[in-house]
Amino acid sequence: MSGDGAYIANRSSVCFPSTEQCYIQLQPGSGGGCVTSGPFKDWTINLGPLAAVSLPPPTPNPQPDGLGYNPRCLSRDISLQSSAETSDSVVASLIKDNTTITSFQTVLGGEFAQGKMGPHVGGHNTIGGDAGSDFINSPADPAFFAHHAMVDRVYWTWQNLDLEARKEAIAGGTSGVGDLGEAGTLEDVITLGEWLGVENVTIREAMSTVGGPFCYVYV
Repeated sequence: MSGDGAYIANRSSVCFPSTEQCYIQLQPGSGGGCVTSGPFKDWTINLGPLAAVSLPPPTPNPQPDGLGYNPRCLSRDISLQSSAETSDSVVASLIKDNTTITSFQTVLGGEFAQGKMGPHVGGHNTIGGDAGSDFINSPADPAFFAHHAMVDRVYWTWQNLDLEARKEAIAGGTSGVGDLGEAGTLEDVITLGEWLGVENVTIREAMSTVGGPFCYVYV
């Protein structure tokens, strides 16, 4: 997956999740620059930035919506501060101590006002840089997919501790940010758009790793 970005010294901390809501001071990691080794040292990011919290700031996008063509290097800034949010003890506590989907996904996603990124966001910021720290454009970093496979595994483990009650448990809004937006339902459609050739599915169809279009388990 390649490693860290080139080290950039003399950087300050950044506010997380934003300068307007500065709940966590995210300290500089051990990189900050372009990835210099491994299979992704010449990887190019083309979209964004959209919500990056990295220093130095990424090259601004030529379009206001962040979707213009903006080629630049993949950067990373490995953060031990953020990786502490993904430790075995934190993940084990998340799985064992939260018995409802509401509390589980709240703790997983982070309680920023309490100074906690949670394992999901903590994993993003462990990678850091552009685009790892960019919540919206983070799939531009190939490490995103390994991280989100782990997020899926953690949810699968929690779900299977009480499958009858948790298989189709759902809570939260449809905006992608906590409870904002209309309440989500099992019949809401998940789409990747018309360009990838992947069929739409409902949330209900996607709730089981051995049901709907899926056929896998974790070991």
